[in-house]
Amino acid sequence: MTALAGAGKRLAVIPMKDPSKAKTRLGIALPPKEREALARCLFRATIARLQSAAATLPEGTVDIAVVSHSPVIARIARRAGLICIDDNDPGTLSLAVEAASAWAAGQGYEALCVLPGDLADPSPADLARLLAHPLDGTRAVLCPAADLGTNALLTPLPCPFPFRYGQKSLIAHLHAAEAAGLCPVVLPLDSLRADVDTAEDLDHLLEQNPRILAREGAL
Repeated sequence: MTALAGAGKRLAVIPMKDPSKAKTRLGIALPPKEREALARCLFRATIARLQSAAATLPEGTVDIAVVSHSPVIARIARRAGLICIDDNDPGTLSLAVEAASAWAAGQGYEALCVLPGDLADPSPADLARLLAHPLDGTRAVLCPAADLGTNALLTPLPCPFPFRYGQKSLIAHLHAAEAAGLCPVVLPLDSLRADVDTAEDLDHLLEQNPRILAREGAL
C-alpha cells in the first residue's frame, strides 16, 4: 500500500498477541493448547463479522487490519485478505494500538476503529453501526464492556489522545479524549459488551457454542 492510499477511509484494526501468549487468565480453565485454539477461533470470528459489516457499507468505506508481531496471526490475517501491521511486540495493548494509529495516520486514513479479537459474539449490524458513526473530526466513540473496559473505540486520525487500555479503560479514554478537546460519545452496543477473559466468560461461550474449540482442532 502506498502513502495516502487510505485517504477518505476508516481503518478497523484488531490488535492480537501470538495465540501461545493469549488468554493467560483462562489458565485455570483451559490447558495451553485449548487456549491457543480459543484465541484463533475468536480472532477468525471477529474477522468474519467485521467483513460482513464492512460489506453493508458503501464500497471503499472501511479497510480491515490486524496489528501483531505474531507469524501465526499474520498468516491467518493474510489468508483472510487483511492488512498486516507489525507492532514489533511492544509489550502492552496501548502501545500496539499506538503503532496501528501511527501507521494508519501515515497512510492517510481519516479514522481508526479498534476492536479486540476476543469479542464473544459481535453482530455485523452493531459493527456496521459503529464503523459508520459520524465523527466530524470532533468526536471519539467508545463502546463499553460489561466491566467498563473499552470493547471498541473509534477516533479521528491523527488520534489526539494517548490510548489507555487496562482496568476500567472506558473511563480513562473518556477523560483522555475530553482533555484533547474531543467530544466523546458512549455508544452501548449489546453485542460488543462481552469478551472472553474469565472462566465465567468461557462457560457462557461454551453454553452458546459447545463445539467452538473442536472446530480449531483442540478437542
